[in-house]
Amino acid sequence: MKINIKYSIYDLLFSIVSVIISSIGFFVLIGQSWFFVFYGVLLCGALFWLLRSIQNIQWFDIKDGHITVYSPFGVVKSAKLSQIKKIVKTRAVIFGFKGMTIRREHIVLCLIKSIKMAGIEDAYNRKKKKYVIIPYAAETERIIQTEYQKYCDKEPI
Repeated sequence: MKINIKYSIYDLLFSIVSVIISSIGFFVLIGQSWFFVFYGVLLCGALFWLLRSIQNIQWFDIKDGHITVYSPFGVVKSAKLSQIKKIVKTRAVIFGFKGMTIRREHIVLCLIKSIKMAGIEDAYNRKKKKYVIIPYAAETERIIQTEYQKYCDKEPI
């Protein structure tokens, strides 16, 4: 199992700082009505962002011809290796805020043949996406190739 904690740490730290700042403002200004409402909305948004950044901590496991991606909240995505139509490498966004984006190399296992590289939004898996994205490492690439050959009896595309 490989985990992407070093890629999701930026988002996690930034969301923790925003929760701390907004909760301090919320509890300090509990007496003033307008600031209280403003910081309450800000705190709700920061908590949502924190949950989403925790969900972005993902790891994968390949066994019995299935690749499964997990997060701290459970299974994010599962696919059979035989469903993979195409395997490509891309530089996906791991953190983006306003004009600043950080990109890292990832392996994309496409479950449909006609996926566009522009359609790959970020480096994290979601249930609705038609691909599985994994942080690139030579060891990860080798594991995927050997498992794909083992269960599909052909070279990865």
